Amino acid sequence: MRVAIAGKGGTGKTTIAGTLARLMARRGRQVWAIDADSNPNLAMTLGMPREAHATLAPVPRSILQNDPTDTEGRRKILGMPASEVVQQFGHSAPDDVRLVLMGRVDHAGAG
Repeated sequence: MRVAIAGKGGTGKTTIAGTLARLMARRGRQVWAIDADSNPNLAMTLGMPREAHATLAPVPRSILQNDPTDTEGRRKILGMPASEVVQQFGHSAPDDVRLVLMGRVDHAGAG
């Protein structure tokens, strides 16, 4: 099962996603929580300390490759299976949730 939470800014998407991830994990599901927000806060919603959140490394862009079926060269695909991405770049969060941080804006103009 895959669940995506989307909506306008400030509507509680991160809170809902974190709560749902923890509840599902507590019920024995294997949960990968993927934070693709430009202002990533899912780690704290999952119960990780603020200090740990600051040290989390995002998935490097180098795992993306050009899609060989895209003749215009604009589309990218993962260069490895998703399970390997989670294994290599995922972070352990409370309740056995595996958090994957897709990116982070560290300073103005970096997004």
